[in-house]
Formats: sequence, structure tokens, C-alpha cells
Amino acid sequence: MIDIHTHILPNLDDGAKDIEAAINLLREAKRQGITTVFATPHILTGLYQPTAKKIKQELNILQDRLDQEDIDITLIRGAEVGIESDITPDEVMNYTLNGSGKYILLELPFVAYPLNYDEKIFKFQTKGFTPIVAHPERAFSIIKNPDKLKEWKKRGILIQINSKSIMGRYGKMVTNIAIKALKDGLVDFVASDTHNSEWGFDFDVVRTVLEQLVGRPKTDELLGQNAQRLLLSEMLNV
Repeated sequence: MIDIHTHILPNLDDGAKDIEAAINLLREAKRQGITTVFATPHILTGLYQPTAKKIKQELNILQDRLDQEDIDITLIRGAEVGIESDITPDEVMNYTLNGSGKYILLELPFVAYPLNYDEKIFKFQTKGFTPIVAHPERAFSIIKNPDKLKEWKKRGILIQINSKSIMGRYGKMVTNIAIKALKDGLVDFVASDTHNSEWGFDFDVVRTVLEQLVGRPKTDELLGQNAQRLLLSEMLNV
């Protein structure tokens, strides 16, 4: 299994507080059968602004520790870019998943209704990026208008929902939106959005629920196969 959205790198955002916390989280990820973890720290202007160089440095340090402790997990670099972050297209290139220059994980504000957010997302597409919208089921703009996900799907935008949304961690309304999106075939990835031990990896639990909701083959796609295609820069046919 592959988790494409985590805040596992210490010293960069509100994720793992130190390297020992990160190691403990990843040890649990391995126990659950996760083999690859994308490290996607927040990029939020004025709040969290780690450079691409700093992300690489922290990822390499953590990967070295994993190898030393014989925890067989591969870390992949990336970032979760706030849709309103003040970064240029050239800078965005440095924050694409796996340095692909193609896939970019985007975050909508949770409580605000950003102006022209459709235009901002589509602008990434005009620059040659494929947006993956992170946990839209938690964003106020989507809670108010869940059908927006269908529109995005038609436009080639990919959707990642949180495992914890499915499990009810954010409330019934968010869970209902997440489950409907799954049943409607709108979701490309399910990820943990792991931050710490309280908000840790939970693929072992969510896998069972997903299999009941959408079946085992689709669950395999959501928890790994689609991410593997991403790593291989294949087109997602979902």
C-alpha cells in the first residue's frame, strides 16, 4: 500500500514533532502493510514555507534512519500546496510529487470560501500540472457544493480523500460527502494525512471499510495501485 499524503517530516510544519516521532509513526505504517510514504509538508505563505532543498534534506535524514533501523519503507518527496499560496509556477515545479513536474497536491482552505478557486486550480492545468485536490470533503466550499467534485473529475482533476473522513473523524457531514464521492467513482486516492500519533496511519482499519463500500479491486486502486501509476507517470484510468 502507498500513502500519498502525510506530514511525516519533522521540523517543517505541524506534523511529526521530531525524528523519533516520525520513526515510530513509520514503524506503525510498516506494520499495517504500507511500503511507500509520500512526505508532503504544508506550503502556506506566511505560515509554513519550507524550501524544496530543506524538504529533500529532512527526507534524506529520515530515510537514512529508516534504513538503519531496518524499517522497509520508501519515502517520496512532495508537498501539500495551499491553493492561495504565493508561489510562482517555477517554484511549484519543485514541490510536485516525486519531483515529477506533473502532479501537484493542492489544499483548499477549510473554513474560508476562496475567491476564484476554480480559476486557480485550472491555472495549474494550463501550466502543464495535474492537480490532486487534497481532502476536498473537509473544505467549506465543497461541503456547500459537493457536486463540484463531479465537475473537477470531468476536467481531469484528481481527488484524494482522507481515510479519517471515511471513519468519521471529522463529523457525519464530511463522512457522508466522502462516502458518496467513493460510491460515485470520483475518488482517485485515499490517504492518511498523518500528522502525529493521535492522527496516525489507519490503512489497516480503513481497508476493511473500503472493501465493504467499493469492493476489493477498487480498494487496491485507492490504497496503492493508482499511486504506483503516478510514480510511473502513467495516466490514471479510474
